[in-house]
Amino acid sequence: MLEETGIVVAIDNDQAWVQTIRQSACSSCEAKNGCGQGVLARISDGKANQVLVNNSLSLKVGEEVLIGIPEELLIKASVMVYLLPLLTMVVVALTIEKWLKPGDGWVALAGCSGLAIGFLIVKLYSAHHKSDPTFCPKMIRKKGFQAIQSIDMEP
Repeated sequence: MLEETGIVVAIDNDQAWVQTIRQSACSSCEAKNGCGQGVLARISDGKANQVLVNNSLSLKVGEEVLIGIPEELLIKASVMVYLLPLLTMVVVALTIEKWLKPGDGWVALAGCSGLAIGFLIVKLYSAHHKSDPTFCPKMIRKKGFQAIQSIDMEP
């Protein structure tokens, strides 16, 4: 399970908006300069993200929580987002080339059309599963204690 620590910033019925700050282990990795993840981490380091999760732990605003998503879902989403458009591009281009035997420009245009079709399929799939709870991050456990805002002490 991939986990991230966040702070509840708002409650909306039975859901909570959790603000996370992207952290990366890239600083200790030897391949940090040649890795795409390292580039993404440098671009987004220090930027806050807000995620809507089911408030299964009945947390309040200001409480710290550990949220997570299973690795299998991340792999499935990565394959869908990266591999499907490329596969549709190649399949459409090869199909057009084999059956119609047009010039190279038409094959390239067919490949671009296949790429666009692949992105459209990904977008439709994403819209269809937008509210599917299996694809949403989940609260794992409460972390620490809520910060004490003020203490009144009488002499």
